[in-house]
Amino acid sequence: MGFIKNFFAKQYVWKPNGHDTTDQWKSVKTGDIVEFAMTMTEGITYAVESVSNDTMEAKIRRQTTDGTRGEVYTVGLVMLRPIAVAK
Repeated sequence: MGFIKNFFAKQYVWKPNGHDTTDQWKSVKTGDIVEFAMTMTEGITYAVESVSNDTMEAKIRRQTTDGTRGEVYTVGLVMLRPIAVAK
């Protein structure tokens, strides 16, 4: 039990990753194709369906290989990286 107590008592220094040190998410708009900053998501892309600047969130839909409609997620804008801009 002491190990768990000590584990949570430790102070950790937050180390910014690529999504914490860039502002590329600020250019995300409806229609863009984006990647979502999560582990093991290479090759999975999403289409931005809506953006809320008030809540700093976006509604994104997973792009499927067979053209069917993928799942919809509401995520924080800072977690998005644009890879194709809407025309």
